[in-house]
Parts: sequence; C-alpha cells; structure tokens
Amino acid sequence: MNPKQFKHLTIGTLSAALAMPLVAQADLFTFDPTGGGGGTTNVALIDQAPGSALAQGGVTAINNFLAGSGSTNFTLHYQANLSSMQFADTSIAFANGSGGNYFTYVAGFGETVVGANPYPGTATFAFDASNPVNFFNMYASNAIGNNLTGVGFMNGSPILSAHIVGIPTSNFQVTDTTGTTLDHSPNGDQWGGQQTVTGGGVSDITLVIDSVNSGYFPSLQPGSAITISFFNSSQVDPFRQVDPSQCVNTLGSDCSAGGGINTLGTLGAVNGTSGPDFIMQADGNQSFTVPEPASLALIGLGLSFMGFFGKSRKRTG
Repeated sequence: MNPKQFKHLTIGTLSAALAMPLVAQADLFTFDPTGGGGGTTNVALIDQAPGSALAQGGVTAINNFLAGSGSTNFTLHYQANLSSMQFADTSIAFANGSGGNYFTYVAGFGETVVGANPYPGTATFAFDASNPVNFFNMYASNAIGNNLTGVGFMNGSPILSAHIVGIPTSNFQVTDTTGTTLDHSPNGDQWGGQQTVTGGGVSDITLVIDSVNSGYFPSLQPGSAITISFFNSSQVDPFRQVDPSQCVNTLGSDCSAGGGINTLGTLGAVNGTSGPDFIMQADGNQSFTVPEPASLALIGLGLSFMGFFGKSRKRTG
C-alpha cells in the first residue's frame, strides 16, 4: 500500500500494525480487469479507496448497553470503490478505471456491544451471528460508484462473494464530543452542516469466500482466504477524502434503483451521539491467502473507521 500520513498516531499506528502482518502472509494472485481469464500475474494487494461505513442502530445499541436494557445489536454496512491493484512493492498493477474497467465493494454484517462507558472513550463489539445481513461482495462496473448518492456500487453480479464468520476484535473511540462538520471532503460540505463527533476505531474480521469469478481472478478458488485491513489514511476525524454516503446499499436494496438505506435524518444533531445511526469514513486494503488442504478458508479483515465511543467497560449478566 502507498505510504500514508497519520495525524492521529495512536489510531494510525495501530491500524498500520494490524495491516503489516496480513500483507506479509499474502499469496500472489492473477487479476484480469476485463474478466477474460488472462490478466496480470504476481499481484499482491487490493487497495480500496476511502468509502462509507454505516452503523445502523449503533448509537441506540450503545445507549441500551449503558442503560442495561434493550437490544445491543446493530448492523454495519460498508461501500467503497477500488483504488488499485498492487504488486508486493506497492507499485501499481491496475488503477481503477483503466481501460474503462471499474470495481466496487459492498458489505454488511451484524455486531453487538460488549463494552462501553459514557463519552468520551471506547466501545467494544463482537460478531452477531444471528443477524441475517452477512456478506462481502466485489463488483465489476463501467463507472465509479458515487460516494454521496450511493449510486453505482452494485452493478451486475458480484465477481467475489464472502461471508463473515467471526470478529475477534472491534472497537470505536470518541476523542472529542464537540460537534464538527461531518463532510470535510475536498468538494466541500454536501450535508448542509451535519455535525459529528471526532474519533476512530479498529476491527479484525474473519470471512470465508463463497464464490469467485475465475475470469477476473483466474488463480483463486472458493475457500481461498482474504486478509483485509481498513484504516483512514488521513485524520481519523470527520470525512476528509470522500463525501459521506446519503444512501447505503445492501443486498436486495440498491441505491441505483431507488432502494438502499437513507442515512439523512438518522444521525441526529451530532453524528455519533444522538443517532440512532452513525456513519464513518473507512479505507482499506486486502490480500489473499490460500489455506492448507482441508482447512477452513478464512478472510482476516482489519477495520479502522472514523468512529467514536467510550472507554471499555465489561457488562455482566
């Protein structure tokens, strides 16, 4: 991955440390952006562009945990564009959009709150296997997905599909509850002054590949392992690189077709404190690992979001 500059070193260093071991274990693979089954060999990394992650019901779940009653479960939704495919030395094997070929990602899975204190501090989460939303898909497209509107992220059928089987580590930390503009992206505030807390978070997520299109990934098979690391490449702060999504895709509900999850009006006066939902910028990379014969195919996923929340406190009962 290209060198990143972190202004919040605590979160940034943790994210980088999480990513490096995963890269070291990566197996090289072949990628053909045309889907023709040929392509470039010895590719090592998939670098995703910054995108949006929506914790649907996340603020409500944390408040319920702190109150000691009510559901502590929520659903995490994610969408982003590909940035590039890279060789092991981080030189570019394929840049998204080259030759008119574009690639996008959409994912969703359940989490439950297992620790939290009032703001500011860190909340911790675990995998919620009972949540029916559970997928991680990569799509081929003829245009980039629109981060603000959510349009263009789910074109056609997935070229790679996986599901989550575990989340060994997941947390969000609020560093400042003073409201600041949510959308600090280069094209200006597209959210009409929506406010947000400041903070960051990291997760380690385990996935299993269900299917893969061999035209795009000739060397991969279902059951191959993916290691993924997500982290904000600037400040783990409000959105600074892309617009926050006002519509988030999920399976069976596509923003391009008038569906999706409308995030407007669900964040409250200050994103991260008044909910019920909260939205974060997420950035990541992924590599593939072929498992030993007869072993479980796993995908390790490290997530570092522009998140928030209080010092961890274990809940009993």
